[in-house]
Amino acid sequence: MAQKNPPYLQKRRRGWYAVLEIPKPLRRKFGDKARFVQSLKTDSLSEAERIKWSLIGEWKAQIEEARTGKQARRMEPFELAEKLTKGQEYDDPFTREVRQGEISDTAWELHEKDPKQADAFIKLVDGESVLTSKYIDDWLASAKNEQKTIDMKRSDVRRLAEKFEYTHEIDQRAIKRWVHDLQHGEQGLAANTLSRIMSACRGYWNYLNDAGLILRNDEPFKDVVRKPSKRSKSSYEDERLPFKETDLKALIEAADKKGDVMLRDLIVIAMWTGCRIEEIGMLRLPDISHESLDVTGAKSKAGNRQIPIHMQLQPVISRLSKESSDGFLLSGLGPNKYGNRSNAIGKRFGRLKKALGYDSRYVFHSIRKTVATELENLGVPENVAADILGHDKPTMTYGTYSGGASFAVKRDAIERLRFPKIVALGIA
Repeated sequence: MAQKNPPYLQKRRRGWYAVLEIPKPLRRKFGDKARFVQSLKTDSLSEAERIKWSLIGEWKAQIEEARTGKQARRMEPFELAEKLTKGQEYDDPFTREVRQGEISDTAWELHEKDPKQADAFIKLVDGESVLTSKYIDDWLASAKNEQKTIDMKRSDVRRLAEKFEYTHEIDQRAIKRWVHDLQHGEQGLAANTLSRIMSACRGYWNYLNDAGLILRNDEPFKDVVRKPSKRSKSSYEDERLPFKETDLKALIEAADKKGDVMLRDLIVIAMWTGCRIEEIGMLRLPDISHESLDVTGAKSKAGNRQIPIHMQLQPVISRLSKESSDGFLLSGLGPNKYGNRSNAIGKRFGRLKKALGYDSRYVFHSIRKTVATELENLGVPENVAADILGHDKPTMTYGTYSGGASFAVKRDAIERLRFPKIVALGIA
């Protein structure tokens, strides 16, 4: 009885040939050929088994293209692994043997094209690796964060997945090289940004381990970002700076000249209250009385506070309250996808200050620095200024036990603010 040829192979004389039958309905598209045949130029069966796969893969792709009219897409290692391991927990001994044969054949075929892909395929099949991007959404669904934070984490971990397609490619040495490239390459990311990215990656890595999706005892993201041991001269030069009164006057006049009354009012409210831009954008009419603004919904306990309305600000607050058509003090600001109403007007401020020649050290938050600087120079106690600005007080007495400065004390402090050059503009 003649010995049966191995799959896709025929022995002719002393050499081996690769062979693949062409389906009958498709043979006309191949010049009525019944099969593909090509010499492998070897008489070694093991060598023939190894090198046949590149031809078989190419021929199968041609057949698929003839069948569908579309160029066949090669399956990625993770797709092949999923296909060939699906349902393996239910295999009987015979099925298990057939499956292992298919896995072995696929590994050889991949190895002929790209040994790295073959290695990834084997590790995926053996459960030693997963597609890095596969479980990002599952991880984020379990996170208890605001949407903006979730989106940032998704962006950070997708960076990881773009760099390392599979988790077996990740180790501390590779991560350190990646961090070095991010910091010193074209992107030039700052140490704080890199720390945030690595923190997100570490959280995702822990999730994969805790869920049993990978089994790794190492910590590839630990201590991979080297922070400067001391502040450099450039870091001091890049520090945010407060505006002077003349700067605020120039900004207000420029907004007026552009006809951007809302931006002008935003600047004026900030300079008399020290509020953050998003706090002003979220102020509703019920939060406002004839003598105070109530800031609510802050991220910290200290951020929720009652701010006395400076006598110079009262006409502006009164006018805006009467003009409001949507229940907000600054009416008509459209929220972005995170519900932030100040995003667009904040960009308008950025363009305005840039046009006046202010660099990156000057931002809207600089107005808070202006207020803090003025309060300090007026001799207002730090704990009172902290209660006005919504800062935490780190001391035991004021931070833990005190109920905070009284409204009268805060009002007296606020009323000490003086911006005579701006008051002279007569804004109401």
